[in-house]
Amino acid sequence: MAAPVLCAPAPQSQEVVLEASLGAKLAIAVPRPAANGVPEAKVSGDFHAVLARDLAEAGPFSVLKDGLPSATDPASYRLWADAGAEWLLTTAVSATADGIEVVAQVVDVKAGQDKKARTAVFSKRYTGKEAALRRMAHKLSDDLVSRLTGQSGAASTSIVFVRQLSPGIKELFQMDRDGANAVPLTAYRSLTLSPSVAPDGRLAFVTYKGGGPEIWGQRTVGGPMVRLFPTAGKVDGHCFCPVWSPDGRRLALVQGDRRGNTDIIVLDVPTGKVRRLTDSNCLNTDPSWNPTGTQLAFTSDREGSPQIYLMEEDGSNVRRLTREGNYNGSPAWSPGGSMIAYVSRFEGKFDLFVYKLGDGKSYQITTGVASSESPCWSPDERRIIFTSGSRGGMQLYSTDLSGTNLRKLTELSGCQSPKWIRSR
Repeated sequence: MAAPVLCAPAPQSQEVVLEASLGAKLAIAVPRPAANGVPEAKVSGDFHAVLARDLAEAGPFSVLKDGLPSATDPASYRLWADAGAEWLLTTAVSATADGIEVVAQVVDVKAGQDKKARTAVFSKRYTGKEAALRRMAHKLSDDLVSRLTGQSGAASTSIVFVRQLSPGIKELFQMDRDGANAVPLTAYRSLTLSPSVAPDGRLAFVTYKGGGPEIWGQRTVGGPMVRLFPTAGKVDGHCFCPVWSPDGRRLALVQGDRRGNTDIIVLDVPTGKVRRLTDSNCLNTDPSWNPTGTQLAFTSDREGSPQIYLMEEDGSNVRRLTREGNYNGSPAWSPGGSMIAYVSRFEGKFDLFVYKLGDGKSYQITTGVASSESPCWSPDERRIIFTSGSRGGMQLYSTDLSGTNLRKLTELSGCQSPKWIRSR
């Protein structure tokens, strides 16, 4: 959207007390696995390091690193407890006739001196081909998060994003949550932008492969990429920012007109029927559905500067959400529905904020020197992925809601528009 010249005061940040950041972390020790018939370097790099990083970024765990015992037998539990551990996670990685087996066990080393009280709180066996060792580490991390919190972790999730391959050519890619295994999803040799992924894994995106911008995507799970909008012929103006509704039937998207204004419309994909939600002489863009598909957040400059607004799914009951700062945009509704992430500009760069609907307050997440843009929530609502860096060198980062656990995910050219998904 257009970027008005600003001379604005800094948005007022609040103390970070977001729900996903609350609660004491459980101290877990993750000693190196026993390796049987598998190269130790592979076990260390593809399993132990991945597992330790997954647990550290999962949210509910604090992974111990220094001054730890070397033995892991029951006689050593007191030493682990004295070192600060609550859970001791031991693993063994073994080669089998069919591939690799991982056996994991967690003992509560602070469960008292009674040997019976120290029975394993978690025990599980994982099997797969050798190439699946990283996925086993992700699955084990998610299982431990589920064991502790009752909710699945996000280590096994994926990220769809845009990558610039050369001037004028951008394609869609997908990678693991930790930045590994990036693979291309499109090869149009054109501008392909703004990916959105339906809950069942279907893609939608903007592509210029036919000349002007069109919305392409999948009508069926695993089906071919086809043009979704315009449904026939051409339309005046351009279209962009497609976003699947939670039921996977509708696409909210933005359509421009010859006067330079943009409005949000909704396409019913099976029937091709289109309904206009906004109709004002200004810019309305960046639609984001709430988890039930009954409301949308969006950016509009209808009152003079870009701000975040909410409206019902039929376009009624429009109300302004943000009132601090002169440029707020890119709303992203959280999976649980209680928070909206967005970006706010001050002194020429954007920082991430989260608006907590129950409090009616905004909380600042990033304060770095580089601009932070295009926020998207992790499926477990514990982290936010975003784009940051200088032009031409934009990379993907993720952060927890305190803003202190920041991680760079990519070392690729021109990354943007990340979408964090369970699977596809």
